[in-house]
Formats: sequence, C-alpha cells, structure tokens
Amino acid sequence: MSLVVGGVPIASLLMLAVSLAIATFVHRPLLGRLGAGTIQHLVRLPGNLLHELAHAVAMMATGFTVADLRVSLLDPAGRGHVRPGPPWIGVARPWLTNLVSPVAPVFVAVAALATLHATCAIPGLPSSPAGILPVLRAVDPARWELWVGLALGYSVTAEMAPSDIDLAAWWRPALVAAVFLAAAAYGLEALAPGTVRGGLVSADLAARGILGRTLAVVVWSGLTCAPLAFLAGRLRG
Repeated sequence: MSLVVGGVPIASLLMLAVSLAIATFVHRPLLGRLGAGTIQHLVRLPGNLLHELAHAVAMMATGFTVADLRVSLLDPAGRGHVRPGPPWIGVARPWLTNLVSPVAPVFVAVAALATLHATCAIPGLPSSPAGILPVLRAVDPARWELWVGLALGYSVTAEMAPSDIDLAAWWRPALVAAVFLAAAAYGLEALAPGTVRGGLVSADLAARGILGRTLAVVVWSGLTCAPLAFLAGRLRG
C-alpha cells in the first residue's frame, strides 16, 4: 500500500489510525457486552496489565518512581491506574513524563500484536475481496496457538488506545512538541532539501511491516471474538 499526501507517505500512519479506531469503536464496546463484573476484568487482564506496565516503564524512564500500579481487576474504579511517586533523578520533568507515558501503551501494544501475528499463526489481511477465501482456507483451525493469539490479541487491542485520562495529560505537551518538531523540520528541510522527506519515507517503509501485522491481529481478533461477545450480551440480557 502506497499513500502519499503532500509528498509525504502516510501508509503506516493510516494503519495505526485504523487500528486505534477499531480498538476504540469495536473492541471496547464488545468488551462492554460482558458487563462490569469479574469476567470482563479477566478478559481485560492481559491487555490491561500490559497497558499499565507501559505507563509505569515510561514514568521510570523519564525520571519518576511508581507509587502505585493496579490492573482493572484490583481497582475499585474498575479502570486500572499507575500513580507516579517522587522523582528518582534530579532532572526529571513532569512535562516529559506527560508527553511519553500516556501514549506508551500504544507502542507497546503494537509490538505485542505484531509478535502475536508472527508467533501464533494468525493470517495476514487479504489485499482484495477475492483474497478472503484463500486466506481463510490457509488457516489451520486445529492449531491452539491461533486461538490463544486471537484471545490475547483481542485483550491487548481493547486496551490499546489511550484513555480519556491519558489524553487529558498528554495533549498540551504533545502540542508544544509538535510545534517545535515542525519548526525544526522546516528549518532542516530549508538547509538540506530532501532530508526530512527522505527520513519520513524511510520511517514509513520501516513501520509498514509491523503495523500491517498489528492491523491483521486487530481485525481477526475482533471478528473472532465478536460472536462470543454478542452471545454473552444476550445471555446477560
């Protein structure tokens, strides 16, 4: 897939955006059909633990200790959270932590989903409608790794997108960082034409593979788990 806007390739960004959109508008609502009890939190547990650990590691990497970490199963609010403690290094700055930590789960989830695709026999996405049946025929339903990978993929995807609390902490430092990066890119491109564009092309090419595998797990895990979630919702109703 080759998509270019203003001379800048955006295929990898589009795949990431689609993955996050499916996570938000498909996986999370399906999770809600399980109710707010223990079953939902157990389904969430792998993805929620990965989400909170990503926050915690990012906090520590940017200079703060972790005062408390809870997954949704053990959180009275039913969300899961990580609370920073005192800085462990003098140069720690809250704005840097607020820039990195809220979106760390996205990148950790991408790595986890791409790994599941590579190790659990999850098929890729067909490039056209005519390729759907050949892709499905190539799947071996007897492989237990496939079903474990799809179940874990559903949980990780459901917890992939930043929460409202994450975004509230992130958008201000992200806006400032975006302005500085845009100014730096403009200056560098003026001094050495083609440098920034060439770097973006290389980054897009490097990211397409991992994001393509990520999107495949997002789609197949959602399609696999949707009937089970709807059935659970009907039984609850």
